[in-house]
This record gives sequence, structure tokens and C-alpha cells, in this order.
Amino acid sequence: MKMHDRVRLIREKEAYRKAGLKIGDKGTIMGEKRSGYYLVYFDGDIFLNNDGVYQTTEIDLAVLEEDLETIE
Repeated sequence: MKMHDRVRLIREKEAYRKAGLKIGDKGTIMGEKRSGYYLVYFDGDIFLNNDGVYQTTEIDLAVLEEDLETIE
């Protein structure tokens, strides 16, 4: 795996669930591997809030390499 690869979460863990992730969630690797973990930005929605500012619901989290699979 490398920077900007698209990945899918394939294992459930409490830390992932607490962050709002579930098996099958997709994201993009946004950092080099450190201590077996990758920084992954998981897909979210983009919306316009009441103040006219765009926001996202993406989740960024360090995930173990073994808990990810590369997708196209």
C-alpha cells in the first residue's frame, strides 16, 4: 500500500467503531506507514451548513495495514 491508494476496511475493532467506521467503509491513504498503521481519510459527505460554509463528514483515523484491503 502507498499514499493515495483507495482502501476498504475489512476488520471490525472497537477503536474503529468508536470513530464511526464499519466494515466495508472506503477511504484514501494519506500518509506513509508508521508502526504498522496508515492514516486513512474515510469517505464522507460534503454539505452546506446554515452559515453557508461547506463542511464534510469524513473520518480520518490511523488503521492497521492488516485491517485494510486495496481497492480500485
